[in-house]
Amino acid sequence: MSFYYRRKLRKIGKSLLEASEKIELYRADVLTKEALNTQLELAEKVRQVAKDRTLEITQVEAMLNQLHEVLVRNGGKIYPVTAGTDYTEMVVMAAIVAGSIRSFFLQPFKIPTNSMWPTYNGMNAEVRSPDADEPGLPMRVVKKLTQWTSTYVIAAEATGEVGIPIGMVRTGNNQVEYRLHPRARGLDTGLFGSGIWKGPADSYEVLVGAGLQTIVMPADFGFETVLLRTFFPEESKLSLPRQDEDRWRVVFAKAARDGRIKNGPFGPVLMTGRQATQGKTLLNFDILTGDMLFVDRVSYNFVDPSRGDTFVFRTNNIRGLDDHNGQPSQNYFVKRLAGVPGQKLRVGEKGELYVDGKIVTSPEPMVLNSRRAMDQGYFGYLPEAGGDRYAIPLNEEYTVTPGHYFAMGDNSANSFDSRGWGEVPAQDVVGRPLVIVHPFTKHWGPAK
Repeated sequence: MSFYYRRKLRKIGKSLLEASEKIELYRADVLTKEALNTQLELAEKVRQVAKDRTLEITQVEAMLNQLHEVLVRNGGKIYPVTAGTDYTEMVVMAAIVAGSIRSFFLQPFKIPTNSMWPTYNGMNAEVRSPDADEPGLPMRVVKKLTQWTSTYVIAAEATGEVGIPIGMVRTGNNQVEYRLHPRARGLDTGLFGSGIWKGPADSYEVLVGAGLQTIVMPADFGFETVLLRTFFPEESKLSLPRQDEDRWRVVFAKAARDGRIKNGPFGPVLMTGRQATQGKTLLNFDILTGDMLFVDRVSYNFVDPSRGDTFVFRTNNIRGLDDHNGQPSQNYFVKRLAGVPGQKLRVGEKGELYVDGKIVTSPEPMVLNSRRAMDQGYFGYLPEAGGDRYAIPLNEEYTVTPGHYFAMGDNSANSFDSRGWGEVPAQDVVGRPLVIVHPFTKHWGPAK
């Protein structure tokens, strides 16, 4: 009995010594010097008692009781430990551990756009005809759990023909070119419309009857695809190198021939030929969230990224992504590493990517793009992707500069990347995609 009781006392003593160290760490600045010294002296005596097996049990108990009484006086909210204190400490420690994992090992990342499609999914749309039935509650729940889907059934605010406001420019040869209006970036209404935790949102305008109806969508969602698939379903199915960009060109050309581009108080408008009724469904679609993945932050501390890798990087040092006020971007991007320092890159006339004078032979997405395997979702590389003074078009051979990487998206026609905003500084590489954890689609599992 004595043996087991002594072992129990040693455990109690260890707990008291740990509490003493916490009090010294967190409350030394608010305790008097005398109170702190008394605590430290008793703690040292308890350490010695723990090593002395010859002392009577009553002497050990007395020493532990003395230290306990001092800790109660000095401990404040740290000692004695209450359920609330214990729970708070557990939460704090869990947060520290999670933060450490995020900072040094694994970082969660959400694919926002479809620049890497079909390798990774950004936000996608499942578009239904306006007169189609909307999903019932059970189906919404299932799709929310498996694909984190949000259903949008938007009613018309007026009655009349639906039109899409567009822009019109004249090219160098005096030809008219039509374009969709750019999205307007703003803030949403917050959590459940409460105004709390407002996030970025994009707004669009659609002409319904004689007035404009504003539609607010999540930031970076391709709402133009919803308009294309809803009002021009045949054109939306065309397999063209620049995908939706080329499909809209077909729509504009046909509308111009048919006299369906009209000027009005809101400027030129593409009339869809579809009629809307106030209060009835105008648009009926689902938004599927982008792939959620974990990024391995460890590997690239020991080996350099290789050409063909997918990699995640910070954008704050990429001047081509500064906003209109010159403020650095704070986003993380994921792209495929098309070229490492010293490699020579060029895109050929048929959409093939040349590295050091040879068409790429790996990895598979780059090979499929170079073959323009449109039946598999790879539409070929394009030599440029927008941008201005930072642009690096690949219609001529370009050598990647030291200390930088050249990033390109697998969905070349819809990827704003190094062709548009310049190279990625090597110091800003975060890591490589490791595993896709949600949604539960065919992408789920190890990242490509």
